[in-house]
Amino acid sequence: MMSKVLDCLISLPLLSLVATAQVPEEPGPYPSGVSAVQFSHPLAANNNVVASIYYPAESEGTDTPPRLSDGPYPLVGFSHGYFAPPQFYSELCKHIASHGYVVASIGTETGFIQFIDRQARDTHGMLYWMEEQSETSGAFFEGTLDDSEWAVVGHSNGCRANMQILEWDDSIKTVVAMEPRLADLPGLTSFTGSLFVIGGSNDLINPVQFHAVPFYAEASNASRRSYIEIEGAGHNGSLDFPSGINPLSHAEQLRLHKRIVTGALQTELRSDEDSCYYLFGGGASGEPLTSEVDCPQPIFWTIHNGTGLTTGCAGTSSTRWAAAAALSTSPFESSTWFPGIARVNARIFDKGLLSSTGLREVTSPLPPGAGGQPLYIQGGLFLDTAPAWTRLSAIALP
Repeated sequence: MMSKVLDCLISLPLLSLVATAQVPEEPGPYPSGVSAVQFSHPLAANNNVVASIYYPAESEGTDTPPRLSDGPYPLVGFSHGYFAPPQFYSELCKHIASHGYVVASIGTETGFIQFIDRQARDTHGMLYWMEEQSETSGAFFEGTLDDSEWAVVGHSNGCRANMQILEWDDSIKTVVAMEPRLADLPGLTSFTGSLFVIGGSNDLINPVQFHAVPFYAEASNASRRSYIEIEGAGHNGSLDFPSGINPLSHAEQLRLHKRIVTGALQTELRSDEDSCYYLFGGGASGEPLTSEVDCPQPIFWTIHNGTGLTTGCAGTSSTRWAAAAALSTSPFESSTWFPGIARVNARIFDKGLLSSTGLREVTSPLPPGAGGQPLYIQGGLFLDTAPAWTRLSAIALP
């Protein structure tokens, strides 16, 4: 039945699409401020919790005023690896903050003995403390945080700490795991949000075949999960400084970590799925990246390069896929037609199977006509149970 539905849609007229996206490793529009904080919180394990808070600021520097005129901003928790204080990740955290995020980086459990459970509890308390500070009149961070769901970024053992928080709290919906350390993590297997795993092919501390790859595989209930391996990267590519000798230079490793982490946050917290063009699509061409995804809730990007339109999907392996466009929307829901766009004068411009890695991307020339009109575009995965529709993209034609 579903194949007949797809076949009958192909006869509709072709339209053109336009979209743009910033390369995620490029600096964001905001200067980054940083403030060292100390606090106590009933959810934390340590009586005195220290952290570094990176945020969009009026000017670059320490304790410079937060930029409230463009806020509020999403909250991102950052959890360090073994023997690595927040200062080791300052370049990455400042970069994230420059794109309009408040990054709270935990500073406890940084010595030779690292208690993961305590780091998890301190990070958990830090997230709530930041929420409370944003709501406190006269506080330095008053009014900085929006009400979006939380995201966490972790490195190595910090990924273990972040996944422990998920056992206690379901407020975290996006997780980025950089070179994760695998352990018995019930929060990982039960997680239903979005997970982005980064591995380094030359990681000798947490070899990918024993850590990053099974970490990705065990998150079988995630609505979106992806694994991106950086060829030639080691374990510490996210740090400010080189650590170890690897085929890929440290500057390149850090650049690619900025790209992947920021692109993941833009996708999930800003609904800027076009950023994934630079993670999984043609924007990653020539980069030392290999990817695999499993996204029952698909990611959809559209990019215009001046001569043609590129559309891509991160979905599930070898699943049937179609994307359609029209000049008007539809208020009607249907199990067999894209719910956001009108059938009249619409067109299926791409259909086929996703690859074995769950990815698909096509590029088409842009025909003339329809300039100055909004174009609506949507895709769908045709699963065995029911279609999984993408976001509705509204694009202004030139």
